Amino acid sequence: MRTENFLTVFGANIRMNYKNTLIPSILLLLVIPLVYGTANLDYIKSADCLERMVALIGIPMFTSLFYREQSHDLYSMVALRPFPFRAAAALRIGISAAGTFVMVMVFEVYMYVCGSIFPFGEYAVRALAACMVLGFAGLLCASVVKNTAAGYLGAFCFYFVVQAGAGDSVFKPVTNGIHPLLILFLSGAGAAIILFCKPAYQ
Repeated sequence: MRTENFLTVFGANIRMNYKNTLIPSILLLLVIPLVYGTANLDYIKSADCLERMVALIGIPMFTSLFYREQSHDLYSMVALRPFPFRAAAALRIGISAAGTFVMVMVFEVYMYVCGSIFPFGEYAVRALAACMVLGFAGLLCASVVKNTAAGYLGAFCFYFVVQAGAGDSVFKPVTNGIHPLLILFLSGAGAAIILFCKPAYQ
């Protein structure tokens, strides 16, 4: 693919999804200090904040990526694109992962300014993994069912199950580190998302 065509597709996918991904995620990050203290936390409390609260941005950042293709009214506008949909889906996932990482880093800077102490870079990578766990759970559900609302429901159910589970859960990477099984889960979920990501009306 020519570079200008790739850049066109890249920009179009950002414009298509920012209202459903970036805006809700930024609003969520702004609310976190009001419901969970972010000042003067040690590394244990910082991990808990990133895992319980910041990881939630993974749900809006990933779950709604295929919203337009799952809408009958909007599908007619995107069905005839020459760019393969699975390639566009992989591109969207990559864009969302990069955007999520940037927002996690910004929030960690805010926590540092508020006096919290924790391993900055290490926790940023772990928090990104936590975000992707929730986001991939929602996006996989939405891709299989071909319904974005079902994806959100699946992601929130998965979140509550993880938070209610054992403290040494594989799905708590900020607290417990990134386990090889977590990498396997993310890889498998990502592959399944690409496999099932055909538009609902194709």
